[in-house]
Amino acid sequence: MRFSIKHATLGSERIGTLTGFVKSPGTVIETPTAALFTQGGSVLHLTAEVLAKVFSTPQLLWVPVSNSLQLEPGMKAQGEGVAKFTGLPEHLTCVSAHNMSEVTPSGHFELDKVPLWTKNGKKMVNADRYMDLMEVYKPEIILAIADGRTALNEGYKRIMKSLDRSCNMLDTCVYRYKASKQLRHSGLIGVVVATGMPKKLNESIEHVLKYKDDLTGVALAGVTDATDESDKLALEKIESIFKTVSDKLPKDLLRVIEGCWNPAVIVAAIEQGWDLFDGSYPTKLSNAGHALALNFDTNRQSAEPCLLDLNDARYTEDFTPVLEGCECLTCKKHTRAYVRHLLNTREMLSSVLLSIHNLHHFDQLFVHARQHIAANTFQIYKAHITKQYETYKLPQTTNGLTDLKESDIKMNGTANIKKRLSVSDDEITSPVVNGSVY
Repeated sequence: MRFSIKHATLGSERIGTLTGFVKSPGTVIETPTAALFTQGGSVLHLTAEVLAKVFSTPQLLWVPVSNSLQLEPGMKAQGEGVAKFTGLPEHLTCVSAHNMSEVTPSGHFELDKVPLWTKNGKKMVNADRYMDLMEVYKPEIILAIADGRTALNEGYKRIMKSLDRSCNMLDTCVYRYKASKQLRHSGLIGVVVATGMPKKLNESIEHVLKYKDDLTGVALAGVTDATDESDKLALEKIESIFKTVSDKLPKDLLRVIEGCWNPAVIVAAIEQGWDLFDGSYPTKLSNAGHALALNFDTNRQSAEPCLLDLNDARYTEDFTPVLEGCECLTCKKHTRAYVRHLLNTREMLSSVLLSIHNLHHFDQLFVHARQHIAANTFQIYKAHITKQYETYKLPQTTNGLTDLKESDIKMNGTANIKKRLSVSDDEITSPVVNGSVY
């Protein structure tokens, strides 16, 4: 797997390509982009058949070990990797240790081991065990295991241990990666930690860059631990971290950011030259009954908010598409009223339709970003997206869920509140309610 820069501007933003995938030689993934976030190796709420209707070309799947470790026995028996085992053989995979978008218990560390909070409880994993797993997963991109689940306000002792543990783990990961025949076609990504302390951050970057000839790229962790406090960080603070780290990295390395970041943070990261994101944000929205509704036309201001809370009763008789002009399957065939009805009746189809829309629309955020970078107008695009998001406020009442803020939308969304009924794939394209097609 190779990363190359296709177009660079006078600033730091750039367009790149990921190519040279052994199982899919003709596939080209343009960056900046986001992977499709998975749970248990599958894109949440979508079957393989529905996913093929949303994306007609091979996509990059983001697979955290913490939510897919239960698949190991089956993958070992099959011997063809996580993509083939989960029924998505044409897609490419990027495997990380953690799901950085969910809150986990603090502490529980051991020497050179980090805890993975799986569906079967806590599993202590060291670098050797992690690289054993990579030989089973057989991903195209590997994020080295690191102790990166820290917030910017972590204490000195915690940051020191995070740095030491991550450096030792990277040493082992690189050694195992170079010695492995199974991983010779995969790309290894080093992980930078300790972002809350400039001196320790520099040490982390220097240690990662010791292996720059062996690495395909560098990932940034240690900015958020997914708690509410991390979600409320000032955009200027986050942007300064992106710039600080980016300025110290070689331009030919792929730059990856973990975490569930909103569009304003994403365009700020793109401006500083970051290429790949984990794609958990649209999943978070879909789980909570929200639809992404960004206006990408920089010459037009939209009266609509950039996020629609379709739980809200105001959409009960709104028979317009979820987003006017959107080309996704949901917007072509269904209305806000129908999706609101599905949410109100706890139908699982609501999550399916919202996932189709949010994944498509989130992908369009990056498509338009690449177009503006190529046209040297990215600064205008960034300001346009940032203004929409910063002026957005969620409705205060949502179908019985009062005072809901964006920080309340977790990766499990309202799953503990809503128990939705099962749905067949056919209903996605032909729903009928009370004799009427919506």
